Amino acid sequence: MLGNIAALSSGLILDPQRLDASAHNTANLNTRPSAALRVEAREGAQGGVEGAMVAGEGPSSPVVESAEQIALIQQAVALKKALQTQSEMVGRLLVLKA
Repeated sequence: MLGNIAALSSGLILDPQRLDASAHNTANLNTRPSAALRVEAREGAQGGVEGAMVAGEGPSSPVVESAEQIALIQQAVALKKALQTQSEMVGRLLVLKA
């Protein structure tokens, strides 16, 4: 169960990196030629995920970046709720064990 908390937490850490990349892409839509930045997620050494900023394939568009930002907000809300649930479950288990 604690592993789930670590994995969820790492997802919450990765989302701001992805949002930074999307913000960079949005700010640079009119500067050409520029490849869009993306965050490449990979398995972390301690579990969960880690991110690395990489150049994407070609320029981005306002529609793609808006959709990315909306998806990131929704994902962050879902991860936060899942993390709260896991934390509550651990707290209840500790109370039961005492």
